[in-house]
Amino acid sequence: MKSKRILIMFITIVFIFLVIAGLLMFRLRGSMKLTPEKDYAISEELPLYRQDDPEWTEDKLGDSVYTMESSGCLVTCIASAVSGNGEQVTPGELNKLFSANAVYDGEGNLQWGKLDALDAYSVEVFNSVSLEDIQACLYAGHFPIVRVRMHGIGNFHYVLIVGSENGDFICMDPLENEMSTLSDYAGRVYAVRCVWREE
Repeated sequence: MKSKRILIMFITIVFIFLVIAGLLMFRLRGSMKLTPEKDYAISEELPLYRQDDPEWTEDKLGDSVYTMESSGCLVTCIASAVSGNGEQVTPGELNKLFSANAVYDGEGNLQWGKLDALDAYSVEVFNSVSLEDIQACLYAGHFPIVRVRMHGIGNFHYVLIVGSENGDFICMDPLENEMSTLSDYAGRVYAVRCVWREE
């Protein structure tokens, strides 16, 4: 009887391990783990915006029910990205511009083609995750917006890569007051976008 209980316990542990491993693989699918090949200087002019700033936290994304606080990480990243090399624009101002020009769909999702059609804004939507593309954006003086998972395996979230040092990408997280690193999100990226403002 004792050996039978041990066997059942062993099988149960193995089963639980396999389920956890399967769930983890499912969560990480479609991502790529990235490490920079060189250092890229961090701009001192880059504003560190938060999506939950009281000035715009309750603002809706277009006609959707979603607010800047709940779903404004992407807009906040774009605001920082386009403010890094010139005239600054806040996430609240950018959200109003996007809402007025139907850049969002009914669910508050950003429509990249409509954003690209706005005067003075340029967009690059990459079909896959590539270290070369991210480094090329940084080299050109632009800031890649990357989709990550919070704490590595949590919900999807957008952060802005602003440079790299000591073998890690440095990120502006719209939910943090200080810079983070890509390693804080398990070093994994699920999608890459780049938005900049034309001179």
